[in-house]
Amino acid sequence: MIHYHIRWSDSKLDWEAFRTQQEAETQAKQLVLPNEKYTIEQFDGNCPRCGNGIKTKNTAV
Repeated sequence: MIHYHIRWSDSKLDWEAFRTQQEAETQAKQLVLPNEKYTIEQFDGNCPRCGNGIKTKNTAV
């Protein structure tokens, strides 16, 4: 199942999975700290955070 995670500039992958890229983006904009950067990463099937899997897309912000 395709889902999205926020990866923070400290390279940590956020624990929360989102059904859409827009949901992840909205949450990231609410949580981002001053001078912090993030990317929204798309995963297919299992993922490093939810299980083993393959990252399929990375959208930098």
